[in-house]
Amino acid sequence: MIVICGVGNTWRGDDGAGIRAAEMLREKYKVFLCDTYPERFVDEICELKPEKVIILDAADFDGEPGEFREIDPAIIDRHTISTHTIPLSLFAALLKRCCPSVVIYGIQVKDLSFKETLTPEVEKGVRALVKELLEE
Repeated sequence: MIVICGVGNTWRGDDGAGIRAAEMLREKYKVFLCDTYPERFVDEICELKPEKVIILDAADFDGEPGEFREIDPAIIDRHTISTHTIPLSLFAALLKRCCPSVVIYGIQVKDLSFKETLTPEVEKGVRALVKELLEE
């Protein structure tokens, strides 16, 4: 089983990209909408004994808005937006105790202002990432 974890704050514009992507993957994968508290879901995810966990989150890696890439958990904290209660590297480490493969995709943000919508560029990037994950 593959588990998807959407992380982010849907009230901060593009910071909701990981949540939006996860919502779109519900038909194929077991999805957890972790918001800004991913640590609350560790036990529930581990009970499922997934073979892989994919974490989706907004990031700032100096890419083009909407661009996405896999980011090594060891360096993810340099690229994530600081709206989580714990660093994503710690979340990934906690999941690795029960799951052999933990992958993090970051989606480059453009606008983090207080609004409930993604910018068009980030929305397009989310759709492209979702398409890629559905083909996996």
